[in-house]
Amino acid sequence: MNHHTQLLLFDIGGVFIQLSGVDQMLAWTQGHHTEKELWDLWLRSHAVRAFETGRISPEIFALQFVDEFSLPVDPSTFLAAFISWTTQPYPGFQEVMHTINTHYLTASLSNTNELHWQNLCKNLKMDQLFQHNFPSHHLGYMKPDRAAFSHVLETLNIPASATLFFDDTPVNIEAARSLGIEAHRVCGVKELTTTLKELDIL
Repeated sequence: MNHHTQLLLFDIGGVFIQLSGVDQMLAWTQGHHTEKELWDLWLRSHAVRAFETGRISPEIFALQFVDEFSLPVDPSTFLAAFISWTTQPYPGFQEVMHTINTHYLTASLSNTNELHWQNLCKNLKMDQLFQHNFPSHHLGYMKPDRAAFSHVLETLNIPASATLFFDDTPVNIEAARSLGIEAHRVCGVKELTTTLKELDIL
């Protein structure tokens, strides 16, 4: 065990779940953006931010997103595809968390929305992997907002210095580190497992 660490805080998408929407978005935008550009646009999208902080309905989100990205599909077609973007977990995700939960306090901090969160909980029991869950649409904040991290630390009464955070997105890693959280970038369960072993967590 790493006796200094009290809380292990995890992103979900890109760490435990394979995100499959990129190929669909690349096809819809007909090569006008690279994959990196699409991710940057996603993080800056007004429609995404409003939906993933729980301020608008799925229907309004779909309408605004299709317009914002000039997609060649109607909102209902987009929404049907969007729901399926969080269905494929990385192998071994349950085993890793089962081992960790016997020794550490664990929590998820994920940018998500009511549709994806419902899917993750119902079909993959993702919420049961962690002792606490902080989905952005419940918080009203989303990463990389400092308020999202601060809310978790204050709610669980854990200092930043005793927290390890794992995420696949560089801007989220930087935000966590700015608060004094030790943060590690990992993509998928295989990288997560390797990093946890290096940190003497597994």
